[in-house]
Amino acid sequence: MSDEFSRLREALKKVDFFYSLSMGYLDELIRALKKRKAAKGEELIKQGEIGDKFYLISTGEVSVYVKKGGFGSPKKVATLGPGDFFGEMALITDLPRAATVIAEEPSEFFVLYKRDFKKILMSNPKIAAIINDVLSKRRASNR
Repeated sequence: MSDEFSRLREALKKVDFFYSLSMGYLDELIRALKKRKAAKGEELIKQGEIGDKFYLISTGEVSVYVKKGGFGSPKKVATLGPGDFFGEMALITDLPRAATVIAEEPSEFFVLYKRDFKKILMSNPKIAAIINDVLSKRRASNR
């Protein structure tokens, strides 16, 4: 098993709805990841758009901006680096993105597309059940 595979597995376990998946299921998700690069200043996701991918940062750094209400400028709320992730809710909901994410420097990501994630769920109902359980708990704690 490569070091990269091990690092990816550990990083995916930080995502609450991947946390309790078995090694086999995590490895299936890892095989579905695609590598993507971004230039400094590139907008990766835009607040308000419907998302279709989850990002795991391999190298580089991104900033997360949130704009409250219809007026004013976006406010920087976080800086993320290697091992961090964003966009996970896009895999399981069709809600608009809650933030805009911009690469602060040349960066590399592992990306999981919603269509690939759905294929994995279709062939593994147990993963879907685990994720639905976590999502239900997440929604209940946000009330």
